[in-house]
Amino acid sequence: MTLIDLGEVRGDREPEPAPRPPRAVGRPLRVALAGVLALFVLASSAPVARPASAVLGGQLGSQVVVLGGRVYVLAPEVGSGGSREVTAHGTPAGAGAGIRTLWHMAVASTGRLVGVQERDGVALLVDYQPDGVETIAVDAATGERRWQQAGYPALAAGGGLLLLGDDVERGELRSVDPTSGRVRWSVPGHLGWAAFDDRDADGAAEQVALVTAAGGIELRDAVSGAVRAGLAAPPGGWQGSLQVEVAGDLLLASEQDEEEGEVRRVTAYGLAGLDRRWAVERPSFGYAGACGAVLCAVAYRGSGLSGLDPATGGVRWTNPRWQTVVAVRGDRLLAIADDQAGGTTSHLGVLDAATGREVADLGRWDLAFSRTPDGPYYGTRPDRDGGGLVVAELDLAGAAVRLRDVLPGAAGDCAADGRDIVCRRQSGTYGWWRLPA
Repeated sequence: MTLIDLGEVRGDREPEPAPRPPRAVGRPLRVALAGVLALFVLASSAPVARPASAVLGGQLGSQVVVLGGRVYVLAPEVGSGGSREVTAHGTPAGAGAGIRTLWHMAVASTGRLVGVQERDGVALLVDYQPDGVETIAVDAATGERRWQQAGYPALAAGGGLLLLGDDVERGELRSVDPTSGRVRWSVPGHLGWAAFDDRDADGAAEQVALVTAAGGIELRDAVSGAVRAGLAAPPGGWQGSLQVEVAGDLLLASEQDEEEGEVRRVTAYGLAGLDRRWAVERPSFGYAGACGAVLCAVAYRGSGLSGLDPATGGVRWTNPRWQTVVAVRGDRLLAIADDQAGGTTSHLGVLDAATGREVADLGRWDLAFSRTPDGPYYGTRPDRDGGGLVVAELDLAGAAVRLRDVLPGAAGDCAADGRDIVCRRQSGTYGWWRLPA
């Protein structure tokens, strides 16, 4: 699920933890503790450590994206003109070969150049300008510039690309050809919040829900732009600003009081025809999303997670120790706990989606998500001597931490895709490693 607020685009970034509640006593698991102990022993073993397979450029403040067999390094701003250097490297398909530089280019930007997506051989650079978001499309293999248009990119089913404008003057939605930028269809006007139904195998949107200029809700086909269902604003209007979210087979419409900053009511509609299913007045949660058989609800003011019945909106379970869910794999949830310790790492655990029960405590890790659909989730943390990073796979199905490598000289800021991982080195540059199978 992807959420876009046309006043503040939410895009390609890792989730941020909410304020953390007091810790509750979790169920100790001998298996999880044994896994962590084994990881500690293995991490201190010298034969596991490997130097970087390649040293990349980059500097502090750079952003690194690993995607589709390529590594993109987005350097920080250079000079007062807002120029930013973007370099693309190709990772080898097989053993024995090294990483190679494909191209580099300078991008003039007065905003923040962050994030890269790919579609049909085109790399999409996301540029947050002061007056709105711009998408810059270049050939992923050569760096040749293809087109540039306003809007935040979202992949659509059928090989398409959706551009969502976030400027207050141009809130339109457009579907464009990713290779040429040619507009296929568009919805002009001052649109409000939008949400995507992106449950296909590639994570591309099949439908998009829009809050229209008139205050109604439209559900449009992401390929053709045709209206599949519509819902007019109620008599007298909504109780505050309207936000929509796609959660499984439901569309959740939240009416938020902008002055108080709280949701007055959440109403669930069937995603197929926008038929009303249930409503919750003054909900205790601020956000809900699909988590297997339930809706995971993140509470206000750090009072933990809840699992909601998607048929009624009733609470099935509450777990006060865990504050947010960062990944879902079947009936297992990767969650962040209410740990008050500082640092960049997060206390992670695996929960059972149906009951909210803690299945395993995985300890503290810095997340490095793989972008491959159904790809592995990685965690990193300093090794015992502080000379590098331990890399482990966070196995949700097995509720275990599995050692994958030790990267000497690595300091953090890791990005991954499949078995490729790039981390900032202690020297300030970046290194690339291919993790063992």
